[in-house]
Amino acid sequence: MLLYLRGTVEAVARLWPPLLAAAVVAAAAAAPDPLAARANGSNNTSGCYTRLFAFGDSLTDTGNFISYAAAPGPVARLPYGETFFHRPTGRWSDGRLIVDFIVERLGTPYWPPYLAGKTAEDFRYGANFAVGSATALSQDFFKKRHLNVDQITPYSLAVQIGWFQKLLAVLASTDNAEREEIMATSLFLVGEIGANDYIHPIFQNKTLGWIKPVVPLVVASIVSSLAALIQLGARTLYVPGVFPLGCTPRVLFLFRGSAPGDYDPATGCLRWLDDLVVLHNALLKVKLAELRRAHPGVSVTYVDYSGEVLGVVTSPRRHGFDERTVLDACCGGGGPHNANFTVHCTEPGAVQCADPARYVSWDGLHMTEAVYRIMARGILDGPFAAPPIMCGCKKTASL
Repeated sequence: MLLYLRGTVEAVARLWPPLLAAAVVAAAAAAPDPLAARANGSNNTSGCYTRLFAFGDSLTDTGNFISYAAAPGPVARLPYGETFFHRPTGRWSDGRLIVDFIVERLGTPYWPPYLAGKTAEDFRYGANFAVGSATALSQDFFKKRHLNVDQITPYSLAVQIGWFQKLLAVLASTDNAEREEIMATSLFLVGEIGANDYIHPIFQNKTLGWIKPVVPLVVASIVSSLAALIQLGARTLYVPGVFPLGCTPRVLFLFRGSAPGDYDPATGCLRWLDDLVVLHNALLKVKLAELRRAHPGVSVTYVDYSGEVLGVVTSPRRHGFDERTVLDACCGGGGPHNANFTVHCTEPGAVQCADPARYVSWDGLHMTEAVYRIMARGILDGPFAAPPIMCGCKKTASL
């Protein structure tokens, strides 16, 4: 804990004025224990969740992007999906995502993505509203700040929350008691979201000075969406932080040739960008603590995706990965980190590894199924696990 807080203080202090940085870190350190919050929180008396509702971006999207995009690109072709589904499904990985492992633990079928559903029966076990390239802030926000939004989906987090409201009206149109039951016995995974709010500007050569003021706005958008779900009756919410963007091969390729001091000697990742992630996650934890205090009957659990990924990057062998390629893409355009922008995975000339299970990154921006499995363990069996998931209706074998 002391090591984590020292790292947080150093990272936040590099980006915010000292007094404000200290206030953020102190508030994060004083945040109540999520386990204690859960003890007072869930109204789920059955001890079993019957539905999962997920929101976010390409780390969670199981097919919404390819359902609406006129030209979905690489994700619609093999080798995406090769490891588990043996075909492309719209998942930005070689196999399953974190949300898939949660669905398996709950014992429900892999439900269709929201935009592919046609009837209420399609959403009997929940729905996935996440969309690849989605941001926490609206597309208009970035457009007004003169960012090219061609690669930013209009389906931001607020839009996804709107989709959920429409679906809830379908599942329980007139029966308030039924609606309350649905909300109380459903698990809500809100995120990961926010990474694209920083990645899109970075890929358009925006400076840290441009991006840093966006962080509080991104966190406020996430918290506003959480509050909307709680107002609707949500009782158990998981909120992942942003993963370490400075370790992604695409970003490392973009900033190749940076000064040695720009890299963290412990990870090889870009220090300034991971500091931004630390800032986002620290502020998010502060706001989640405030949300818990305002809603003592609700379980709001922060999930440390960044810590999970950094644990793999710093100790790859212990987790079964190849330390020589821990910062390389399994499937990419060649060049440094196998992450050349001119060629994407699935395109002619792309370089693909022999065994994705030995790699952390799948295509330079997204993780392999092997890493998503580890990240899912944190929710299902690890420090972020909620007892109702662990003793779910039809618990499958441990991951």
